[in-house]
Amino acid sequence: MPTDPACPPTDTDQQSPSGHCGPVFTFRRMAGLDQALLSTDAEWQDLRQLDPKLWMAMSCPTYGLEFDAQTLALLDADKDGRIRAREILDAVDWLCQRISHPSRLRERRAELPLDILRQDTPEGVNVLAAARLVLDKTGAEDKTRVDRSQAASALSAAAGYAFNGDGVVPSTSVEAQDTAGDAVSHFITTGLTVVGGMRDDSGMPGLDAALAGHFREALHAVREWRQKTHDADLPLGRDTAEAWSLMQRLGPKLDDYFARCRMAAFAPQTLPALNEENELASLENATTELFSMDHLSRRPLARIAAGQPLDLQTGVNPAWENDMRAFRRLFGALLPPPENGHTGADAAHTLDEETWHAIQNRFAPYAALLAQKPKFSRAPEDAAPFSAQGQPPLALAPDGDPLGRKFLPPHPEEAVDRLSDEELDALLSPATEEAFAAYVKRDLAAPRMDALRDLEKLVLLHANLYTLLMNFVSFADFYEPGNRAIFLAGTLYIDSRSCSLCVHVDDVNAHVRLATQSHLCLLYCLCVRKDASGKEHTATIAAALTAGSADDLIEGRHGVFVDNAGQPWDSTLLRVVRNPISLREATWAPYIRFANLVGGQLQKLVAAKDAAISNASSKLASSTTGGQADAAAKAAPQKQPFDIAKSAGIFAAVSVGISMVSASFTYIARSIFSLGWWWPMALLVIFAVISGPSVVMAWFKLRRRSLGPLLDASGWAVNTGAPINFTLGGALTAVGQMPPGAQRSLDDPYGLPARLGHSRVRRAFMTILALLLLAAASLGGYWAWHGEAPSWIRFWRHEAPAASATDGKNTGSPGQIAPGQIAPGKSASGKPGQSGNTDVTPQHSEGGTAASSGADASGAAPSGKNTPASEKTDGQNPTDSNTQKANAKDAAKTGKNAGETAGPASSNAASTGSPLSGLEALVPGKTPGPGASDAQPEAKGK
Repeated sequence: MPTDPACPPTDTDQQSPSGHCGPVFTFRRMAGLDQALLSTDAEWQDLRQLDPKLWMAMSCPTYGLEFDAQTLALLDADKDGRIRAREILDAVDWLCQRISHPSRLRERRAELPLDILRQDTPEGVNVLAAARLVLDKTGAEDKTRVDRSQAASALSAAAGYAFNGDGVVPSTSVEAQDTAGDAVSHFITTGLTVVGGMRDDSGMPGLDAALAGHFREALHAVREWRQKTHDADLPLGRDTAEAWSLMQRLGPKLDDYFARCRMAAFAPQTLPALNEENELASLENATTELFSMDHLSRRPLARIAAGQPLDLQTGVNPAWENDMRAFRRLFGALLPPPENGHTGADAAHTLDEETWHAIQNRFAPYAALLAQKPKFSRAPEDAAPFSAQGQPPLALAPDGDPLGRKFLPPHPEEAVDRLSDEELDALLSPATEEAFAAYVKRDLAAPRMDALRDLEKLVLLHANLYTLLMNFVSFADFYEPGNRAIFLAGTLYIDSRSCSLCVHVDDVNAHVRLATQSHLCLLYCLCVRKDASGKEHTATIAAALTAGSADDLIEGRHGVFVDNAGQPWDSTLLRVVRNPISLREATWAPYIRFANLVGGQLQKLVAAKDAAISNASSKLASSTTGGQADAAAKAAPQKQPFDIAKSAGIFAAVSVGISMVSASFTYIARSIFSLGWWWPMALLVIFAVISGPSVVMAWFKLRRRSLGPLLDASGWAVNTGAPINFTLGGALTAVGQMPPGAQRSLDDPYGLPARLGHSRVRRAFMTILALLLLAAASLGGYWAWHGEAPSWIRFWRHEAPAASATDGKNTGSPGQIAPGQIAPGKSASGKPGQSGNTDVTPQHSEGGTAASSGADASGAAPSGKNTPASEKTDGQNPTDSNTQKANAKDAAKTGKNAGETAGPASSNAASTGSPLSGLEALVPGKTPGPGASDAQPEAKGK
């Protein structure tokens, strides 16, 4: 799509107010983000103009992805193990040069149709020709499309072709039946050892036309240099080269010898040091070190003396004896006559410093001629070697070679020196040159393997590039239902749930530090699988849990991980990163925490009691064992009778605890049900008050869930947060459900109906039922005997001081007496201390306070009646005041004894201000509440 050159660049904040500038891109709103879809050809061709800040990712690793590895290797141009936005753009541009309709890649087909190949560009024409050649070679029936297998097989077959169109001719491409084949093969092999080679598409080293021309120029230079050498005045004729090589080895030692002799003449006292005599005494192992050739080669050539010439026959260092013998043979003509007059092997030749300098000057022209010898490039010492069958030893050339060579020879000068003049003439013959040029021409006429490689690359990009773009430029594959993103590793099945958001993890600790910012509940699992050969494979994944609860997920729990290839792995839970999972979990979290807290405290209490009992048992056992003899001698102590007064405090504490708990629940229940038909709304308000803060906090955290930190921890560079909303989070984790239409049978063989049919369960059930009946009978007997209910029941029934006022029967003030109510301290007849014909039984068990009997704490009788439930109407005379005073004193004494045991429990009950129960009245220091004081003014005054 053409763009307006007047439009500002996309990376600026300027916008054209008059109209649209640049291409039109299509976006789709998904999970609160705008995702680019690349649905038109213009969007593909102008992808570089899309603002990079709108891309979902800027780079991703080439590992840990559920994506074609060969396509990733093609996209990773710099081979650094990462795919970057620049490489994505280069791949799109390369694709658009060869395909006319790139938007058709949205079909994600594995076959490449030939009708989308461009015929208006050289790249498209070459790929089209290669595709047609592949279809012809493979004999495919469908000539309109090429698949990946066809391109790969054609490329593999072309690797064995002698001619592949690249213009490089290896020695293996030379035909054996050709008459000039031997000469061409020798030309290529020699060229590789002298100037190196190019890489053929088959991977073998060879020569192309340019490198072959460079090799011929080098051979011409060598032949010219040799001709100069032959025409020059050589000091020793044919032996000059050998003598020069000997001088290069022996020259430094001769110079060292004559320098030491000059030093001995200048300073005779240094003669022992010059002969290195002191070093012999310092050797730890003189015998072994002295006779080693390595040690001798570092010592002087002969014994040093002032002004002494070098004897070339006797007294020579054994390490240099062979070289000195060769020196006598080669340089005998240049040495002065022997002193003994002998010739041949018996001649006693000596060499002084003046003669040595004369020999060096004699070889100076030859040294200058050697400086003109052609130089050749050799492989660096650290270069990687290359070896192949039938090829000379080579090394890989470094990048940036001036001639573009891929191979370099390790020793080119030695290879040139081994060539004779006849071999040079054969290599430079016109026949050899023409034969090699013919092979190059035949290779260039063959189809190029580069076109076949481009065809294979195009097939791969046609099938996979759009998938990568929808996971790089946008995350449409992740947000689109039914598609799978390339960073999803598989599905984890654990705790009756399946987690589909699973990513590969290299280092758990490093991954956790960054992935925690995603606010996802993450499960890190170690996955193990064995293949058919028995080899064990391991992998580590991180799975996001977005439904249910994580209460039962602990380290070491096992599950099954199924990768995208359908292969099952045994998974073990390594670590759990806990975050809010859902609003349902947050709703019940306070109650679960409270239940866990209560359960934990009970467990601690039981554990403490069990430990105390165990310690007491241990002490008792040790004391019994230690004092067994003394215990046998002493008489058994007399068993003390049970004293209920000592246990009254315990009973009082238990009664107070039960009363407080029951009173709390009773108060709550009365408060709720007193609202009438508004009590369901009250329950909802209480429920909202308890669960509301947890739900609100969870709601904020769930809104912050993001995929970005999770991918960043896996090596991605994510541009935006990639949020995960409530709907998407619920879809990422599936909870086990019955299939539609399933039928459920409630005939549980281990349920309560079935268990009641069992004899043992039936006996237990009957036993429990009998105990309940016995408890009810005991309660009824207590009521019948004492004429009133137990104190804890009365406390439950009459816990509120104004209970009778709630039904509208008592609307007076606390100081007034309602109709039908008995005034405090008066009987039904209206006289103090009397009750007419009613016989009032003293309440000895209530601590001497008659006001704490069955009457309401406010002074009103239950249900508006004037006679309390504890009174009898048998016609007997009422008890006089003296008898009541005596009974009150006795109950006070009993309460004093019980108070020593009850302790703080009874004092806490007294602080409530409510009427005292029977056991509470036994506690010393316990004062009646306001209700009790109003009910018994006479007792209070006394």
